[in-house]
Parts: sequence; structure tokens; C-alpha cells
Amino acid sequence: MASSNLQTRPIGALYTGGTFGMIPSERGYVPSLDLPGRAEAALADRTHPPIHWLDPETGPPITSSDITPAFWHQLATVIRRHAGDYAGFVVIHGTDTLAFTGSALSFLLADLDRPVVVTGARAPLGEPNSDATDNFLAGLHAAASEHNDEVGLVFGGQLLRANRASKRFGAPRAPFTSPHAAPLATFDETLLWHDEPPAPKVALPAVHRRDARVAMLPVYPGIMGATLRAVRDSGADALLLEAYPASVGPGADADFVQAIREITANGTVVAAVSQNQYGSVHLGRYASSTPLAEAGLIGGADMTREAALTKLHYLLCAEVAYDRITELFSSNLRGELTPT
Repeated sequence: MASSNLQTRPIGALYTGGTFGMIPSERGYVPSLDLPGRAEAALADRTHPPIHWLDPETGPPITSSDITPAFWHQLATVIRRHAGDYAGFVVIHGTDTLAFTGSALSFLLADLDRPVVVTGARAPLGEPNSDATDNFLAGLHAAASEHNDEVGLVFGGQLLRANRASKRFGAPRAPFTSPHAAPLATFDETLLWHDEPPAPKVALPAVHRRDARVAMLPVYPGIMGATLRAVRDSGADALLLEAYPASVGPGADADFVQAIREITANGTVVAAVSQNQYGSVHLGRYASSTPLAEAGLIGGADMTREAALTKLHYLLCAEVAYDRITELFSSNLRGELTPT
């Protein structure tokens, strides 16, 4: 039931697909087309803010494996267009790329003055042991809170800063981790806010394009400079390396270093984040990484790969100059990294 104690303006709910709203079919689980009614019925005996369902304008509901950067931009456009009508927004989304979408929205909606919460579920709504109703309820409360004006990710009773969350090393019942930042709040029918500093309010440039291409590649024993050049030649506008936890990459490999130098000399950004979820990339700590830094590689500190990739995408879409991108990538714009 809606509560008069909560904000009177409704929460804008956007269903994009994912496990949350899926139903069985002869071909396996598929997104349902009647999710809004089913979701509100599941909340019938729970106190929650008023809900108004919006068309996300991202097409029919899809599994999150089919998400593209164009989806992030369309979702951000719809939220921005309707911002004045709602206390906040909840985006229902598949979990595989949920942290990517949440991170992207944190940059694309940096100037928004109300909360946006992304959430999903491990099991479809209505199935035994499904977490869909609880996650949606927590998301609604987080989106209605006057304590919050960030993009958050709600899952398993926790509200995480979206650009600090990752599914990469999560557990089956707690798939999302936030290795470098504590939860913003926890939820058990009510929100308990933690004493976490808010994300900085930095004026960010507007987006002018939507077609930036960021490639991501792990560093591994035997990786070749030719591999980096092939990624560049594929048309990538930036390359994000998932680097070794300590030494970053093969700094003694002259051709690998030369490949980075060639790519960055042509104005293509090459950046690195750690393969270790608790790691942080600080070039020059080990001498082996110094040649990589001298060749133009930039470090992403303790950003998740989701935050780093979407941050590069945003900066490229804002048509920021190369030198400015290398500066902003290593700066804390929306709480996505720990300042040194």
C-alpha cells in the first residue's frame, strides 16, 4: 500500500527486462509483458511510495546480455525528460550488466537532483525464494528518500553506490560487491542510512554523441603488442586493460610498450584497472609499470571495470580533448574512485 508518510510525488518505475520479470516458456525464460501489474500486486500488503510506470523507450524487455551503450543513453534521456514529475526513479534490469548500466547513468545523469536506483533479481517475481519483491521495495524506498540524490544499486537489502558495484566476484546469494566503498544504506522494511560521504558535485560536460566505442582486454602472460594494435584497428576509441594486481603489465616487453606508445600517440586513450577486486592501479609503484606510464597508459586507481569502462564512454561522448580525458579519468567525478 502507498503510505502518506512517504513523499507524495510518485516514483517513476522503468522495466527494461531481466530475470526479475521473466516467465517460463518452451524456449526457456523470457521477459513478461505484464510485469507492472504483477509487481504492484506483490506489494499489495507492503508500505511503499506511489508508483507510476514509464516507458523506458529502450524497446521490448530484454535480457541484460543484450544491453548496448545506446540503451544507457536512451534510458538517461527518458529519466531526464521526466525528472520534474517524480521524486526519483527505479530501473528494473537484468543483473549481468546491471552494474554497467548503473555506472553509466551515474555519469550521464551527474547533474540530476534526485535519486535513480537500479535493481533486479536472482529469481523471477512470484517464484519460490524470489528476491524480486524485496529488491523492488527497497529500491522504491531508496528512490523516495530525501537523503539520496545519487545513482544507486539495490540488491539483497543493501543500497550501493552504483559506480562502486560489481557482479564480477559476487556470491550466488549476494552477487554484487562494493569492494572499495561501504553501502550507502541497508534495508529491512525501512532504510538505515550509513555515514558515507556523498559523491562530489562536479560540473561535467554535456554529451554530444552516443557512438563511442570502448574495448576491454585482460592482461595475461604472453599478451602481445599486436593484440593491442588489432583492438585499435577494430575501431575502438579507447582501450581499457584489466591489469595485473601489482605490476600492471609486461613493462619489459618492448613491443607491448611500443604498442601503447603508438596507440596513445594517435589520441586513443589506453587505461588500466586492476584484475583484483580489492586492487588499485598506481603506475610507477613497481618499476615494471614505469615504461607503461611513460608510453601513455593511465591508471584507474580503485575503480571497478564497470565504472572505468562507462566513464571512458561518457568522456568520449562528451567529446573531451585527449589531455583532458587522461586528467578526468583519474579524478573522482561521481564517487567512483578513492582520491589519493
